[in-house]
Amino acid sequence: MRLLITGASGFLGRHLSRLAEKRYRIWAGYGRHPESLNGGNPLQLDFSRPSALTSTLAGLGLDSSDAVIHTAAINPGGDESQMRTVNVDGSRLVAELAASTGARLIHISTDVVHDGSRAPYADSVPVSPLNAYAASKAEAETAVLRAHPDALIVRTSLIYGLETMDRGTAGFAGRLQRGEPVRLFHDVIRQPIGVDDLALALLRLLDLDVSGHLNVAGRQALTREAFGRKMLDFWRVPDRHNVESVAAAAISDRIPLDLRLDLSRAESLGLELPGVDELLDRAGGTRG
Repeated sequence: MRLLITGASGFLGRHLSRLAEKRYRIWAGYGRHPESLNGGNPLQLDFSRPSALTSTLAGLGLDSSDAVIHTAAINPGGDESQMRTVNVDGSRLVAELAASTGARLIHISTDVVHDGSRAPYADSVPVSPLNAYAASKAEAETAVLRAHPDALIVRTSLIYGLETMDRGTAGFAGRLQRGEPVRLFHDVIRQPIGVDDLALALLRLLDLDVSGHLNVAGRQALTREAFGRKMLDFWRVPDRHNVESVAAAAISDRIPLDLRLDLSRAESLGLELPGVDELLDRAGGTRG
């Protein structure tokens, strides 16, 4: 089987490529950083140019024995003017290609499509986005399922690793090392998931006859502050005394607060979804 991974140069994509390469022939889709790829045949995908993207995807010759895991997106903090082009239009084009060839499609979405007021959220709860990124991901879900009704939309949470520092923790570490304060929210609840656990779950889901929406996150719910401090401690980032505890609700009404997810369907499928403390215990609690 051939597997196209979009966003293969990103944090999830790199781990996904490494775990998948023993079983699949991989196209590793990237935007601007081929040096960050971790296996597979490099394939440049320009999501900012729909016509070029369509041409490149069509040239792959996908068929019903192939699969696509679509991880590429502009994330929070990225260029909001490009979010609709990349997150919505790009996702629609990927879904149209997969549908036209009969290829299996897993599309990566996020828990922040919810507004954080009605947790825990079941898999199929309608979206209620509060900000531009969330709105683009919510619209992408609709576009994907309209183009490819058999696609699987995976809503996940904060993705982290204990071998490679995730983007969020790296950002916090950089600020602390520059002597800048880091604000962590004590009123935002998420369910972080280890990157390898998410990647393994996605590969398992390729083999299962499941479509629609599915929550896939770590089983342990933590405040953003608690999670951030655990990661900074694990990576032994200096100057952790400069971390401040703040309330997101006092800063903006566009930050969803309680994003706990109901994982019962994912667990019934046999997916392993350990929480942060479980993975830290396995790793010995601190790095090095």
